[in-house]
Amino acid sequence: MPVPARSLPLLLGLLACGCPVSAMATWSIVACDPDGSCGVAVATHQLAVGASVPAAQARVGALASQFETRPTHGPQGLAALARGQSPTAVLHTLVDTDDGEDGDARDRQIGVVAASGASAAYTGSHAQAADWAGALQGEGFSVQGNGLAGPRVLEAMRARFLATPGALEVRLMAALEAGQAAGGQRIGAMSAALLVRTPQGGWADVDLRVDASRDPVGDLRALLDRRQAHQGMIRAERLLARGDRAGADRAVATALAQSRDWDRIWRRAARLAMQEGERALAVERLSVFQQLNPVWAREELRDPLYAALADEPRVAAWR
Repeated sequence: MPVPARSLPLLLGLLACGCPVSAMATWSIVACDPDGSCGVAVATHQLAVGASVPAAQARVGALASQFETRPTHGPQGLAALARGQSPTAVLHTLVDTDDGEDGDARDRQIGVVAASGASAAYTGSHAQAADWAGALQGEGFSVQGNGLAGPRVLEAMRARFLATPGALEVRLMAALEAGQAAGGQRIGAMSAALLVRTPQGGWADVDLRVDASRDPVGDLRALLDRRQAHQGMIRAERLLARGDRAGADRAVATALAQSRDWDRIWRRAARLAMQEGERALAVERLSVFQQLNPVWAREELRDPLYAALADEPRVAAWR
């Protein structure tokens, strides 16, 4: 395919400097909490950022390798942190041993944080030229980005992260949203990811990804809300099993508010209402569930749990 004349100066410039041709714009935060949880939130104008940029290990640290991502930086950096290297020493190791695959050290931007709270960042000369680029560190976190609307993006991320209470994933997500609200990347974004590794592991870990979207940060928030809703329903069920009905009711109310119309959450809420003997409340929740997923609602109502609703006209119409 012939190259348009207007593109020749740009193409020749890229070839002359040896710069890789890529979507050079990313913003991220890496952080660890005192409980040992470590994670990353990141957004970029590239496909599937969660598959290559973020890396984290509980009680060890977290790392983001961006601009020209080198996927091996994650496992190499975490292994070095686990051996006791400081984030600064880890950066020196990664930069000094960069053999030029998919760019070289000039094309890297890396943020590293250790579970101890120490943090550091590196921005190569080519990454620095993707105006605006930079990084900010503090105890337990580092924010970094390139191709940004300006320094206010990272400043907003830092401020929101420090001001937000709650679990690490909540604080990371808030920081990413603050960066977008402050202008994010000048060319927009395509994908986003949130990764948190916890000392408990398993279902306590968070690994959410939006691989391609017109609003990846907004879609990532929706995923986190639904995950929080699911965790809230689990908490409610456990509280009810322990006899804490008031606590269970509060947990259900929060979960439903975060559910983003996820049918599964409304179904579980209806089942809890039946277990509590709240028939009218169960019908109201079933009504929402039925509107969201009438096929599943019909199957659900075959469960003997709902026998007490046999004389409810609305329920009969849904069967």
